[in-house]
This record gives sequence, structure tokens and C-alpha cells, in this order.
Amino acid sequence: MILKSLLKRFWCFFSGIRRSDFFLPVLICFLLQAGGRELHAAMPLENWRLPFYRIAADFEQAAGSRSRMFWDEIDSATLFDPSLWRSCNLDSINYWRFEPNVAGELHYTSGPRPYELHTDLFHEARFHSITVRQMVDVDTRYDDDPFYPAHSDRFARGLVEEALLQANWKYGFFRIGRQKRNWGPFPDRSLLLSSNPYAYDAIEWQIAGGIFEYRHLFAPFTWKSSRRDVDGGGTTGRYLTAHSLNIILGKWVTVGLTETVVFTRTEGFPDLQYINPISLYSVVNVNQEGNGNLMLGLQWNIHPFTDAVSFRGQLVLDDFQVDDDKVTDQEPTHWGIDAGLYWYNPVRFSATRTLLKFEAAYLSEWLYTVPDRNAEIGERYSYGGKSLGYSFNDGISLRLEGVAVFNNYGAAHLAFTYNERGGNTELSRWNDKTHISGLPFSENRPLQQRFAIDLGGVYYFKDIVACSLYGEPGWLKNGDNIATGSWKFDPRVSLELSLHYSNLFVRLP
Repeated sequence: MILKSLLKRFWCFFSGIRRSDFFLPVLICFLLQAGGRELHAAMPLENWRLPFYRIAADFEQAAGSRSRMFWDEIDSATLFDPSLWRSCNLDSINYWRFEPNVAGELHYTSGPRPYELHTDLFHEARFHSITVRQMVDVDTRYDDDPFYPAHSDRFARGLVEEALLQANWKYGFFRIGRQKRNWGPFPDRSLLLSSNPYAYDAIEWQIAGGIFEYRHLFAPFTWKSSRRDVDGGGTTGRYLTAHSLNIILGKWVTVGLTETVVFTRTEGFPDLQYINPISLYSVVNVNQEGNGNLMLGLQWNIHPFTDAVSFRGQLVLDDFQVDDDKVTDQEPTHWGIDAGLYWYNPVRFSATRTLLKFEAAYLSEWLYTVPDRNAEIGERYSYGGKSLGYSFNDGISLRLEGVAVFNNYGAAHLAFTYNERGGNTELSRWNDKTHISGLPFSENRPLQQRFAIDLGGVYYFKDIVACSLYGEPGWLKNGDNIATGSWKFDPRVSLELSLHYSNLFVRLP
């Protein structure tokens, strides 16, 4: 039942290729025979360990994959005490494991209530190179989410955040199921494929060699919406296909290209030129061989002649224009960039490790959007009303931060941040029915600006408790893009406590 919607769509897909009574046994045999190396233990990406894992990744002490450009799960890291990653360090054994987690947060913000409650139940079974994993998430934040897909009148609201079957082999893996993911150099965000939307089911596979890592994903979107401008109103078959190739030149340089397409079909078989894992989607899309919204990305992680400094980032282009012969070709290129410069241990205090980093992100005004007529047939770059990439567009984000890790159990940070937000969102309408066809229309609303001093930290108390405390005195101008003419004090405070137990596992034969 977990993958019912996905399997229903794929049943129709594969029946056009071969008889189902032949294909399914072949698939099962492939999964059972896929070996070559033991599958490592890991945890879902949106787990209580994520704040610690994010810090470890900043220090380059955690790697989501060989190229450090795919982040699907929380693996073991060399930063912090090894007991924090205990459930990620199981030896090459067959096992079943279970981890409950309950978290509560007290905060002072402009939100609807001063607290949030969250719980997730995670379990996993592994047999040689085959893994089955599931996580159910219940959170009070769903109460205020206008795009929450399930019954809003129930006592508790939750979703299946992860439900997958995975087979690993020596040079890659094959996965089918639901999962959160970030494609790019950062474990907590991506301009192209991120953990921002609700989890969705997909078929995903990867191959990797000495200097490369290649991944392909195909997902049929099954979201039903009553709004015509969000996901095609549920009346169109919507699909996501994506692939990424990363070249690894030792420890000094990793660069990669990613292409993603959200495409639609009113009926019948999906477009093979998009499903083809080694097709050039950019050429297919430019030649208009099928309805589709293309995103092209470049990602990198470079060490400029020293291990102590890392420059990493991601650049995305949406609807790149090669000429302006037609009116519809005069549309400006929509683009975004997220980049950071990291300096490891600029200051040393005994066993304390330090990090100084500067991160900057810019997302243009109409990134992730499409003309109204394309939105109505389902080509908007979103799933369930949420962007597949960043949680915002039409904005700028700057952050200068210092981090200190001490005693292998905790970390503290001090940061200065500045953000600008325009009046557009990933759901903004182009209004091209009343203005120039094919060109976006801007209302020139005032920029929302915010400057803040962000300080806080995280601490891990063995295998029972983890906590985080953040304080952010900030100043806001033109809140919600309504002109105010002056800066307003806008403080934010958050205290979160997580109760968990990660040592529940049973060794299997």
C-alpha cells in the first residue's frame, strides 16, 4: 500500500514495453541478485541528526555520495562523537532496526502559536544488499500548511516521508520508492531538486566509477489539486525526469551538470525522449519535441590549492534565451545561484575546531514559474504547490558565519544575515492573458528587507537527548512587501528538545 500510487502509474508505463507477467519476475530477480558490496546503514535526511550533519558537511567531514553532490540520507560522519552516528555504523550484518523520536519546540516568532510538536517513527530491514525503509512523520506544522494533502480535520496530521526499496551493487544502486533528496553541494537545500516539497515516489538509479558519478530519476506525480494553476489541477499526467553527471578530479575539483524536466501528457505513453536517461533534455526542450519545463544546472566544489579552503556552489538556468527574434523569445533568462566560501580552522583553540564561511544566494524574479497557459497544463516547477527547488524565488540571501565545534558533542555559531524578498513567489501568475503573450508582468512591489544577528548552538546528550537554541535579533522593513518606510524590530527565538533512542535493532540470520 505504501507505493500504491507509484506502482499504479508504472504498471501502465511498463505494460507498453513488455508483458507484466514477464517483467515483474525479472525485476525481482534483479533486486535479489544485486550484490557486490554490503549496503551501508543510514538514516532519513530529515532526522534529528540533520543540524549536526549539516555542520559536519560544512567541515567536509560528511559525504552524501562519492561526489558530495547527492544528499539522500544521513550517513556516518567523522565530526562529533561516534555515538551520535551509532545507528549509521552497523557492521555488515543483516538486521531490523527501529528508532522513535519525539521533539518539542518553543519559539517566539510571528507564527500562529508559540510551540510545535513533532514525532517520527523510523524502521528499516536489511538483508545483504537489499534494504526496505520507512518513516512516518507527524507534525503540528501541517495544521497551518495550506497545501497539506490529507484530511485537515483529523486530530493529528502526518505523512509518509520515506518508503523505499533499495538494492546496492559495487558501482551503484537501484531504488524505488519515496524519499527526500537534495541534488547539489549542500545537504539541506538545492536550487534544482530539494527536500522543500512533500516527498514523492520515484525510480532512481546511480552508477559511479573512479572519476565520475551519474544518477537518473523518473517520477510520475500523482498530486490532485483543485487549483488549475497549481500542478495542472490534477487533470494532466505530470512527470519529473532528471539526470546529473559529476566529474571528480581527486580531492581538488568536482564539477557537474544537471538537467531536470517537468513534463506533461494528457493521456497515453509518457515522452520517451525525456525518459531516456542519456538524452540531452536541453536539445529536446529547445526543439519543442514535447511539453516540458526545463531547468539546467551547474554544480561545483573546488579547493584552490589548499585543503583549508573550499569554494562550492550551484548555478541554475531556467528558459535560457538564445535569440530574440520572436516576441516570446524576449523573455529574460530566469536564473539563480547559491555559492559559499569555507575556511577550515582559521583560529585554533586546543581541541576546538572552527569554521568561517560566507554564503550568498540570488534567485531571479520569475525563477520556477511559467506562463499561465503552461501552468494550467501542469508545467509549473512544483509539486503539491511547493517548489521543487528553493522555498523562495525573487530574492537575495547573504550570510557571514563563524562556527565552533567543541567536546565532540556540541557546536555554536554566530552569523550576520541580510535578506531581500520581492513580491513574487514560485506560484506567481504571469498574467499573460491580459498583457504581452509569453512575457512576465511585474507589479514592482517594494522589497522586503531583513537584517539579523543569528546566534545559537546544538548539543547532543548521548543516545537520549539532543537540543538546539537559537536567538535572532532582527530588523525588518516592508514586511510582506507592504511599504513601511522604516525598520521594525523583529526578534526570533527558538528552543527545541529531541527525545530519541537509536539502539533498537535485531540481528537477522
